[in-house]
Amino acid sequence: MALPVKLIDSFAGQNWLITPAALALNEAPPADVHAQKWLLTLSGVAYADVEGNSDGSWRRETLLLEPTVIDPMHYAIAHHSIPEPPGSEGAQYSLAFEVEQLAPFASISSVFDAHESIDAGFAVDSWRPNHWGSGIDVFTHQYAGTLFSGLKVDVAVRDGDAWLYRVGYNIALLGKIVFLTAQKTLFQSNFDPTPVGEPPSPTQEIGSAKVEGPPRSVIVVNPPAPPSDKWVQISRPNGPEIATLDCLLTETPGPGLYMFSAEIFLSETSGTASISFETTAGEEFLHVDFLPNNQARVDDVGAEFGSLPRPGAFIVQVALDIQLSQSTATVVLTGSASGAQNVTIQPALQHLAPQFGAVRIWQGFPNVGEFKATNISVTRSPY
Repeated sequence: MALPVKLIDSFAGQNWLITPAALALNEAPPADVHAQKWLLTLSGVAYADVEGNSDGSWRRETLLLEPTVIDPMHYAIAHHSIPEPPGSEGAQYSLAFEVEQLAPFASISSVFDAHESIDAGFAVDSWRPNHWGSGIDVFTHQYAGTLFSGLKVDVAVRDGDAWLYRVGYNIALLGKIVFLTAQKTLFQSNFDPTPVGEPPSPTQEIGSAKVEGPPRSVIVVNPPAPPSDKWVQISRPNGPEIATLDCLLTETPGPGLYMFSAEIFLSETSGTASISFETTAGEEFLHVDFLPNNQARVDDVGAEFGSLPRPGAFIVQVALDIQLSQSTATVVLTGSASGAQNVTIQPALQHLAPQFGAVRIWQGFPNVGEFKATNISVTRSPY
């Protein structure tokens, strides 16, 4: 069962250091300053304030630490005269740090136990990067993934009057400063208001949802893995029908740079799980399959690629560059999965791509065996 996640954005102190990464003797220099690699170190102490609630068992939580990465990037941009895009940050573009390598660490920094200590305990059990962000690079119009969004730290406290007050951290990052195009969110899932066992609500956080298939083939379930939000489960029983969750965008704005993202959980018995990109009329122009052999495939015709965990959760991100004459897609698997594939929308289906208005998450004949999804989103950036 996934642990509760507590956002930590209050710190007793934060420190950072950023400097250009040195080149090896045989390494070519970057083509321009936007391709420069940087060493970024973040350290500090975060206020955790996790209180034990039992003398006989551990209270466990996941802390999501969000130390500043904007301040060191602003320093590097000013100190090294890095050209910025036209417009203003926050309106026309945003900043992010695209990670190539990282070495995080977290530890107990301050604890307290009032009155008599009865088998008290304090622990920092593990840590890992938060789910990577993604976006579109302003200068290259290319997909930018593995964007740093924080550090998750699993902690535990035992004893009813014990407190884990503070957690220390040190995060070493190697990567690039990227300028991202401003994005408008066209769909964002939120299954939390829906009772477990019920179909997803037609009203989502942004956009709407529609369920098709046999009864109880698409329902909301408790989380099988982090994050702690509810998930949607899709399972097709034997029979002629398919089971689908249609994610309907708020609008169909036409050509642009789109980013789809979702977290998928495959069990050991999951059959092929599919994600289709469609018009509002349900006409498909691209789809991705997650196969029983733990690989992915695009449009049934491309080479199989990647490596998927089973059982386990992973993130799939699809960057769509939709144009009137020719459209392309980049499929990236991250988290516990790995792999990427670049494809061109098939010429016979190209006329449908500018009408992009829905994402279908589904399982079709003859596949059976449930899979799950959460944090489903679609954003768009204009050219």
